[in-house]
Amino acid sequence: DQKMGQLSAVMMPLIEIGAMGFATYVFVYSLCVEYLLSPSSDFQSRGILPRRGTAIALLTIYFFLVFILLLTWLRLLQAIWIHPGIIPLGNPDSEKLDVSWRGAEKYDAFVCDYDGNPQWCDKCHNWKPDRAHHCRELNRCVRRMDHYCPWAGGIICEGTHKFFIQFVFYGAFYTTFSWIPVAIFMAERIRILGSKPGIWIAMLPLCGIFMIFTVTMFFMTFWNQSINYTTIETLQRGGVCNIAMRVTRRDPNSHSSRRNSASQGNQEKPTVLKEIRRDDGREYIVFQTQPYVNPWDLGSMENLRSIMGNSVVQWFLPFQTSPCIRHDDVRGEYGWNREVLDMAIEWERDHPDRRITLLSNTR
Repeated sequence: DQKMGQLSAVMMPLIEIGAMGFATYVFVYSLCVEYLLSPSSDFQSRGILPRRGTAIALLTIYFFLVFILLLTWLRLLQAIWIHPGIIPLGNPDSEKLDVSWRGAEKYDAFVCDYDGNPQWCDKCHNWKPDRAHHCRELNRCVRRMDHYCPWAGGIICEGTHKFFIQFVFYGAFYTTFSWIPVAIFMAERIRILGSKPGIWIAMLPLCGIFMIFTVTMFFMTFWNQSINYTTIETLQRGGVCNIAMRVTRRDPNSHSSRRNSASQGNQEKPTVLKEIRRDDGREYIVFQTQPYVNPWDLGSMENLRSIMGNSVVQWFLPFQTSPCIRHDDVRGEYGWNREVLDMAIEWERDHPDRRITLLSNTR
């Protein structure tokens, strides 16, 4: 699987380049130049007159779409090669509990197993950060892995997801625009000349297949991002999630206004699996979310901004990387949603002697 996946990531882009080259020949030379810009004398005698304005307009739009599509694709490939989000390998001779995880020192909360430990990868012999998954094609764990896409040239994850969305977005525009004029003038040519050029016939299903693929992939990927799910997480949707939150002892003389006022309408107590005290003195409470609760769903716009960027320009231009790759928030690898914060608030309200550091760092 690993060798086949890597080979396909080389072959599929070559096939796409070949298909784009063929489409460019048909659209630019056969349609715009030979048919619209300067049709032959035989064509003109049969009613096909030059349409220079139409040809120039189609050529301008076509080359613009080719440019922005290739620019986005090259940026995607660069991100795949330079920032694939791969987790370092651990020592295969070390035991699970002998390996330290730096995230436990950095973050207030993280996804864990029943015992409060982060997720462990037996193949990489290392801890997995939140939302990381093992990619069989790369044989490595990848941060916020969405899927392995040979058509795009490699792994789609937190560092490449934005450029992949832009790639299929512009790919959908390019294939749709390439298909429509050829179909329109094909119908005209059949009606007036009674001829069916083979390369036009070949281009229509070719563009049609890629058009269906890119349009479907864009809407599916964009929708998943709007609810902050990766493709892998969508397949696992409906399950519960264990979250370890660090707690500290509270000064008995301190008062928490949040504890007295928070979650007054929330009657359901959070599900607490266990309380943990580690050898280094850190204490954790392991919560379990309700089924179908996505702990990273921050709302549609915030979900999209975490990948696409904070401005409209960043959404359309493939230059700046996604904000979510910084991991500079001590509260967790990614932002926690309202349900997770409410669980912490409800538990803290019933335990006045302790506080959850996640809430203390929430602005």
